[in-house]
Amino acid sequence: MLHLTATVNYHSWRRFWARMFDYFLIGFLFLLLSRNSIFALHNIFLYSALQLIVVISVEALLLARTGTTIGKNFLGLRVVSPTAPLDFNLAWKRTFWAYVKGLWLGIPLMMFVPAWFSRQVLRDSGSTIWDQACGTHVEAEEVGKLRYVLFGVAFFLLFAAIGNYEVFLQGLAQN
Repeated sequence: MLHLTATVNYHSWRRFWARMFDYFLIGFLFLLLSRNSIFALHNIFLYSALQLIVVISVEALLLARTGTTIGKNFLGLRVVSPTAPLDFNLAWKRTFWAYVKGLWLGIPLMMFVPAWFSRQVLRDSGSTIWDQACGTHVEAEEVGKLRYVLFGVAFFLLFAAIGNYEVFLQGLAQN
């Protein structure tokens, strides 16, 4: 007798790319809004720490209000908490641990090491370390190919905007 077992998809790549999209989008908006601040001009480490706090706080606010973020919504993902309401404090804790344990605070190149280990934990246990710590989990809806293509286009446009930031500033200076 042949036994078929269904493979479980924890959507690790959708989760990763949704987080990257949110990270870059919120970070870029922070850059635009704070470009003349004292932090941007004098202390890159303080500015980076403040940017990370803003990114975590905005993501937590979106999760607490809607259960999703722009990137997660685009890719059909929703964070739920079956044991307690997903309020701002729980959402902030979850997002904070995702950035600390899952991405090592976004340190370039280094962030892929914990991301890989986090993917392994997700694959083996069905949950990430931060979801386990917060009692949350991610629900995923079916997403068609067109939505993936549109997400790719949106991500490309976001990177184009980030890459052309200096050109944008030069244009503002000339006006």
